[in-house]
Amino acid sequence: MEELRVCPNCAYERGFHIFFKKNKGKIKICLICPNCGQSHDLGWTTSTIKSFKAEKGISY
Repeated sequence: MEELRVCPNCAYERGFHIFFKKNKGKIKICLICPNCGQSHDLGWTTSTIKSFKAEKGISY
């Protein structure tokens, strides 16, 4: 199985957080390492996100 879980910058092995960035009419979906803070752009984009305004959800 191929997976993207380990940070190539610091070798943190427990996955990534995601962040969204507006870019030329689309939204880029990027990764950020929760350990070292290095961001990673894999070229993922979407045009289905209409707003960055979040609605409060359930707390866990």
